[in-house]
Amino acid sequence: MLMSRLLIFTLLGGVAAAQAVPSSFSSNGRVPAADPADTTTPAEISGLANPASRLPDLLPQPTGKPTLIGGIISKADGLRDEITIKVFGGKSTRILFDGRTHFYRDGAPASADDLRDGERVYIDTMLAGTSIFAKNIRVVTQGSAGQGSGQIVSYDNRTGALTMSDEISPQGLKLHVLPTTTISRGDRAVSSSELVPGTLVSIAFAPNPGREPVARQISILANPGNTFVFQGRVVQLDVHIGLLMVIDPRDQKTYEISFDPNRMNVSDNLREGANVQATTTFDGSHYVASSIQVDPTANR
Repeated sequence: MLMSRLLIFTLLGGVAAAQAVPSSFSSNGRVPAADPADTTTPAEISGLANPASRLPDLLPQPTGKPTLIGGIISKADGLRDEITIKVFGGKSTRILFDGRTHFYRDGAPASADDLRDGERVYIDTMLAGTSIFAKNIRVVTQGSAGQGSGQIVSYDNRTGALTMSDEISPQGLKLHVLPTTTISRGDRAVSSSELVPGTLVSIAFAPNPGREPVARQISILANPGNTFVFQGRVVQLDVHIGLLMVIDPRDQKTYEISFDPNRMNVSDNLREGANVQATTTFDGSHYVASSIQVDPTANR
């Protein structure tokens, strides 16, 4: 009798256990399909909860030829993919970068993490939509090879000592010009006699341990009194102060042109987006327009 009760209790316990655990089989004997697995990753969940955490889209495709600018890094922001540099004169410029940007430190490959506030930097920039985009960012430390642009303060043809008011540092850049230094204006070789004070130049230089860096190549951009004719589209205009900026399609560079609005008869068609031809004279610091002609047939 005891054995029979134990057997019944055991059977009842097994039935209860069977009812407590969900069966893997349906009533028709088939295995039901499993619920679809949730493939959302933690990063995607975080992005959905906080849209600001998503990676920013790439900038538009950069256009035109690169323009070299230099400065001192005042702020490098790796989170927003941007760098702010201060050029000679205290002007700050904000430049964006992304995965297409190449970084170098003293000529060696680097990354955005190697950007340090207060360091000297040269950047190949291009327009990406309305933003300035960095194609290459080169950090140059003391004694490293580099390139600078500015105006000649003094040049001693006898000793080869040249001082340039660099667009990066107001204290100037001292260089040594050798007989082997290449000096050119456009595609024409010229002599060192054209290295007069006030001349606008771009110089590529190399380190010279214990002495001033050696100028390897000097490109003369403008001498005081030279006449230049710019043609292109107006991208910025301020008639009150007499300033316009033109993108010249011949080299895809932007030029800042000054004019006297009180002495020059400014056309009513002069506006942003207009195509113009400006005849200018380089006065040692600015391109000053003597005439500005607007093409009234161009699309604006």
